[in-house]
Amino acid sequence: MAPMSSLLDRPENAGALRYLAHGRAAADAAFGPPAADLDTHHLGTHPTVVARLWDGLNQALPVDARFLVFDGPALVHPDGTILAAAIGTQYALRLLPPDTASAIAAGAEVAHHFQTVGTTLDLALTFGPEWVFGRFDEREAGWLLAAWNAVDRMEPVNEPASL
Repeated sequence: MAPMSSLLDRPENAGALRYLAHGRAAADAAFGPPAADLDTHHLGTHPTVVARLWDGLNQALPVDARFLVFDGPALVHPDGTILAAAIGTQYALRLLPPDTASAIAAGAEVAHHFQTVGTTLDLALTFGPEWVFGRFDEREAGWLLAAWNAVDRMEPVNEPASL
């Protein structure tokens, strides 16, 4: 798995990292593979979402990609590219353009209104155009694997990720 500095320095992670930081410095948060005894009920994310990422979608990937990013559950490619992130009661996936289009056509949201806090998160504007909210669609595992396999071919972002 990539060291934290690699994850923080990847331009394609810039938008996701800014959002997930919630104004904190990287030094003030946990990053890295989760400990075996980690209590997944205290990660600021609904346990069903943690299970979807770490027990469900992670199983479709060639290696264990479970990772903490700013204390929250994520799936991270060994090169440091964030491919999925848990966000409260939702999760976001970085997909290839054809799969992003398929996910949206199937009902996936690009923007979600969090009623309990009264905010809207537009993934395309905040994370990047290749991100969609997951919806427990059985095709997500295949889409995520395709993104995993294409990480080195994804469009570069001309924006530094370091916070």
